Amino acid sequence: MELHHKLRRDPSWHPSGCNICGQLGHQAANCTNGTINWRQIYGDEAFRLKDPIYPSDIYRSMKEKEVDIAALQKRAQEWAKAHANGTLPVAAAAPVAVKQPADASSSAPAPTAAVTPPVDAPLPEGWAAAKDGQGRTYFWHKTTKKVQWDRPNADTPVS
Repeated sequence: MELHHKLRRDPSWHPSGCNICGQLGHQAANCTNGTINWRQIYGDEAFRLKDPIYPSDIYRSMKEKEVDIAALQKRAQEWAKAHANGTLPVAAAAPVAVKQPADASSSAPAPTAAVTPPVDAPLPEGWAAAKDGQGRTYFWHKTTKKVQWDRPNADTPVS
């Protein structure tokens, strides 16, 4: 037994007894007579046994995460072949929804969306492009600090 335990214990207590009350049959962590309530400090979860993790569980999860390279290459070739034939759309852009004024009649033709300049065209004066954490491009005006997702053109108002 360590010296600090001997100094704090009554010498008449059994060496295998509780360090708090000296009784045999339990340890200090489960002592109901002591002043420290370990369950209150650490919670019941700290005293529960955890389920074991078997190697077969680890191997199964590793197998689920594996990528089938051959199948991936086959899918890529099929996509490239379909794209070359023109059966797939060139750009996967979402359709632009244009709001109509509340007083517009249903027979009036829907206004068309503004044409955006090509991606490689230079930005208007004072604008810069950056990418967010997910790799999406956003645009911001250097002096007004205005931020927007849509690519600005020369007509874009700066406020």
